[in-house]
Amino acid sequence: MYNATLQKLKSTARIAVWIGGAMMFFAAFMVTIDVLCRKLFGISLAGSDEISGYLFAISTAFAFPFALLQKANVRIDVAYLLCPKRVRALLDLLGITLLTIFAVVVTWRALLMVSVTWENNSHSITPLHTPLIIPQGLWLLGWCLFCFTLLFVLFGMVSAFLRGRLDELQALGGATSMEEEIKEETSGLIDPTHFDRKEN
Repeated sequence: MYNATLQKLKSTARIAVWIGGAMMFFAAFMVTIDVLCRKLFGISLAGSDEISGYLFAISTAFAFPFALLQKANVRIDVAYLLCPKRVRALLDLLGITLLTIFAVVVTWRALLMVSVTWENNSHSITPLHTPLIIPQGLWLLGWCLFCFTLLFVLFGMVSAFLRGRLDELQALGGATSMEEEIKEETSGLIDPTHFDRKEN
């Protein structure tokens, strides 16, 4: 049950990060066109900087769950690797717990902000007069997905710790080992022994 839900969550996070990536490409394209228009024709695309700012914030929030599940977040592991396995598991739990608390606080404050925006029907004080509920709502959606992912991972880690399955805990939220990093970096490379076998 847990593993099936985790796979669905990974699929959702992958879709979210692709959407965020598309937003970043669109923002880069829009800014490029704006710069070219200014240079060549002396005109500017109104609101390109504003829209690109919205897209950057939204795409960043959309990428958080994927980064967590892929363990792409930065971890300082100099002393961590020297610790016994059980101590590393406790440090992993502590790290994910603190990150969850931070994310919940940010999401709660973001929810309050979006609710005020909705009540006041707030718009940006720019020529676009953008209804702020749209970018803020999408940004909040990314944070909500991140919080849910963190809580789900934390639940699995606590459950694994209580059952003594430290390898399972490490796989869920532990720091990436040296072997895992090497395997990930070399996953797309061709095995050099392939050519030797082929020649023989």
